[in-house]
Amino acid sequence: SETSIGLTAPPEGYSDWLTDLKGRIHNAQQRASIAVNRELVLLYWQIGRDILIRQNDQGWGSKVIDRLAQDLRAAFPD
Repeated sequence: SETSIGLTAPPEGYSDWLTDLKGRIHNAQQRASIAVNRELVLLYWQIGRDILIRQNDQGWGSKVIDRLAQDLRAAFPD
């Protein structure tokens, strides 16, 4: 309970304010996640476009793509 960890009883209106804060934090987390996903999709699309351009202009084959994938995994293990 709250008193067992040394907290005082909350003042009037605290519970509603806490509920509001939790909702705002949750909404901000969702917006941040959507923004990150949007940026990653754009990045991956750009990488795919760059690969296609290099394949067409410089004759890159699947071995170069395999190497790129290996090098990127090593640089970004997560």
